[in-house]
Amino acid sequence: MRILPLVLLFLFSGVAGAQDKINLMNGQVLEGKVVGQSTLEIRYLVPKKDRWVERAEPTSGVFSVTDSLGQEKVWYFMDTLFGNEYTVPQMRWFINGERDARNGYKPWGPVIGGFALGAGLTMALDLEVNSLLIPPVYAGLMAWPRVYVTRGSISDPNMEGDPIYATGYSAAGRPKRVVKSLLSTAAGVAAGLLMNKLVLDPARNP
Repeated sequence: MRILPLVLLFLFSGVAGAQDKINLMNGQVLEGKVVGQSTLEIRYLVPKKDRWVERAEPTSGVFSVTDSLGQEKVWYFMDTLFGNEYTVPQMRWFINGERDARNGYKPWGPVIGGFALGAGLTMALDLEVNSLLIPPVYAGLMAWPRVYVTRGSISDPNMEGDPIYATGYSAAGRPKRVVKSLLSTAAGVAAGLLMNKLVLDPARNP
């Protein structure tokens, strides 16, 4: 009876050590043991505590699957009817841009500016409930400016200056900048409200 647990442990340890990679169209990479691939979905196993859970990812959102031996199965194909306007090599560069933006894009300027704006307006105008409008308005404005590649975030120097890579970088960097700007501005508003309550309001109304 002790043989079965040992066999299962051996099989599961083999699954854990031989991780396959599912490269998504949005630049993310999922790791696990792929157990099935079709035109509808990619099924794979991931460890969860003391057991293995099977998950599935729609193939429409998958660029390729790379097994533990490095062999790649590309599911993406160029077809303008489906909105796939790039060739496979071009899409690979686009995805690299998305991945680099997810991992290395740091919109420090908008983040610092959002905090300063939120705190400054709240204190200068003695805002209360109306201050809640500042974060979404500022974050919305941050969706418009061009996204510049953060120095040091490019994983492959050969991709620098490529327009398709830059498009992918912008596609992932822009929503990241919006979210971080929203959070930093909200933090600035909170700091401004606290300053109004503890320092400025008592000084204005001694």
